[in-house]
Amino acid sequence: CIEYSHSNLSEASQKLLLLLAPFRGFIDRSDLKHYAKQLGELEALQNYDLDNLENAVNEAVNWGLLSPIDPNYPQLLNIQPVLPYFLKTKLAETDEVTKAAINEGFKNHYRGLAAYYIKMMDSKDPQEKKLGVAFVRWEYENIYQALQICLEQQESSFNLVICLADYLEAVTNRIEELKILQSTYSALSGYEQENRDQRWELEASGILNSIAKCYLVNQDYQKAKEIYNQTFNQVQQFKEIDESFKQNLLANTLHQLGIVAQAQREYSQARDYYQQALDIKIEYGDKYSQASTLHQLGRVAQAQREYSQARDYYQQALDIKIEYGDKYSQASTLHQLGIVAQETREYSQASDYFQQALDIYIEYGDRYSQGSTLHQLGIVAEEQREYSQASDYFQQALDIKIEYGDKYSQGNTYGQLGMLSEKLEEWAEAKNYYLQAVAIFAEFNDQSRLNLTVRNLASLYQKTQDQSIVTELATMFETEEEKIKELFNQSISENG
Repeated sequence: CIEYSHSNLSEASQKLLLLLAPFRGFIDRSDLKHYAKQLGELEALQNYDLDNLENAVNEAVNWGLLSPIDPNYPQLLNIQPVLPYFLKTKLAETDEVTKAAINEGFKNHYRGLAAYYIKMMDSKDPQEKKLGVAFVRWEYENIYQALQICLEQQESSFNLVICLADYLEAVTNRIEELKILQSTYSALSGYEQENRDQRWELEASGILNSIAKCYLVNQDYQKAKEIYNQTFNQVQQFKEIDESFKQNLLANTLHQLGIVAQAQREYSQARDYYQQALDIKIEYGDKYSQASTLHQLGRVAQAQREYSQARDYYQQALDIKIEYGDKYSQASTLHQLGIVAQETREYSQASDYFQQALDIYIEYGDRYSQGSTLHQLGIVAEEQREYSQASDYFQQALDIKIEYGDKYSQGNTYGQLGMLSEKLEEWAEAKNYYLQAVAIFAEFNDQSRLNLTVRNLASLYQKTQDQSIVTELATMFETEEEKIKELFNQSISENG
């Protein structure tokens, strides 16, 4: 069928269609002019009528070789599954110089697109971010193909692998993200010595950092620490890069080691790493990036209930962000200042900080981050017995977390709604909220929060003697009701 449709194309279109041989699965028709421009810069392709590439694609659409993925978006095209193989066999009949030039143009085209997609996926605008993720989902095979060409030719591939990794992180496919980063790093490690220039060193170090981040997110702290230390040692050996840039890389790695130690509650070690990072940033005059490390030092002090010290670190971080006009990142520090005020029972001050953070997130269209701040505003309102306002804040937070698929974080808000409902003696609502929180914490194996929520259910059962609480929990954990009652009695006994 492919052979028949292809034979009905004009001779000129058949020739131009060979230029699409590297594509897999998807073509964005609106981007063909940029692809043609990349091809036009290559001497071996000067005899191709590149201005008519779009016409050739239109012919291919008419003959069913390409088809719109959605009638509303005719520029986004699916490639018939057999077509790439068919074009590859046709391309095999041409000379090696032409084949190499087509691969070169394709690779260069996707290097540029990958950088663009990274920017989209990093956007604070949720719609732009979603669109970036959607495009990489469609383009995944093409970007992967360009990555393989780079690795085979032992060339720079950083934007391509980071684009794929960012996409896999966005769709929470951590296993595949780690796999593609590791395979790319393995390929880089096999480059010939003459191809291991300064850029290679930086890219290898950057990919290694991304691998460490994957382990950090997956809570494999020992492996994350091991790889960050490996990165630190590699960067120390860099010889041909600017010293201030080298020190900046070292400071960033120390900062990440601090995060690993902090996640393990090794606060003294975390503080030491952060202080080393901060000292380097001060020595080399990198004042702006000092803010992120001061912020983390605040988090460590806060975790140790050193609230005055935490407030001081946060305020220093905030002052730097204000000085450099980084309004968006001020929100995270204002949020933390709100938590400090909340924990010291300065509720009016806490509410003010949270509201400032929320206003910034709204201004910059960062709807996802609004969820955590609305959650905290709910806690503050609840502490001040403004129960209706608290319920409204929690519900807004929950709606955002559901919208963005942040299931784990939903558990915290369900738990807060449960406690609020219990205070208001809305027993049925409290039970339902607690049970939803329990299901989420069990799914994510968060034993600490699971135990806390089960304790709340035990307290609710003691007050109401609602047998359905026991029944539903027993069903959820596939156990006997008597065992749930024993668990409740134990929980009540341990907590007075």
